[in-house]
Amino acid sequence: MNTTQKSYRFCIEPDDPIATLEAVLAIVRRLGIELRGMRTSSCPQGLDVQLRLAAPEEDPLTLCRMRLHNVVGILAIREMPTLVAVPRRVAVSR
Repeated sequence: MNTTQKSYRFCIEPDDPIATLEAVLAIVRRLGIELRGMRTSSCPQGLDVQLRLAAPEEDPLTLCRMRLHNVVGILAIREMPTLVAVPRRVAVSR
């Protein structure tokens, strides 16, 4: 079976990031979309989130993005070709 995959990246405001992330995952679950990957990291705006989603056709993924725009606390949503690795800072002791 062919599946359509999309990767979305957005920031969640720092007010209540866990509740907002739970709302995002509830939207994905209710639409029957497969969560293939998720990365989170802190950023100056709050919480940076990257989701890799899959569905049998593109319509549920488009609807998911539209519903994410309506969630309070989510900043601009960008579609990414793949998940982006976040560079980690390594402490060097001298």
